[in-house]
Amino acid sequence: MAKFNNIFILVALILASGVMASPTQKKISPPKHVPGYPLHLLHCARRVEDECGKEIFLGMFEKLPVSRKCCLQLIKKMGKTCHDDLDKAIVHLPDYSSRASKAIPKGNRIWHKCALVARHI
Repeated sequence: MAKFNNIFILVALILASGVMASPTQKKISPPKHVPGYPLHLLHCARRVEDECGKEIFLGMFEKLPVSRKCCLQLIKKMGKTCHDDLDKAIVHLPDYSSRASKAIPKGNRIWHKCALVARHI
């Protein structure tokens, strides 16, 4: 089965190459030159199934809901730190940086909605 983790691998490679955030994005900048950070992102991305990674990713940029199943994976398998780190890294990719001001808050809303779902199981 093809992995949706390709976007996250791309994030890791870009961060490993030392791409810096723009001045307008300083408050959401991922760590720079932290040994092991790209591997951390890869590990985070692999904690959820491919379809769930895609739902969560698309939920940040489109008006698409995240399923109960994927919410549970996000909360119980990925965790808040990984979710936030991936969100920050994704919005530093050239194709997504212009939408960072909307994507980061949407990522936070996804987390909070999923946390409510997880509390009710």
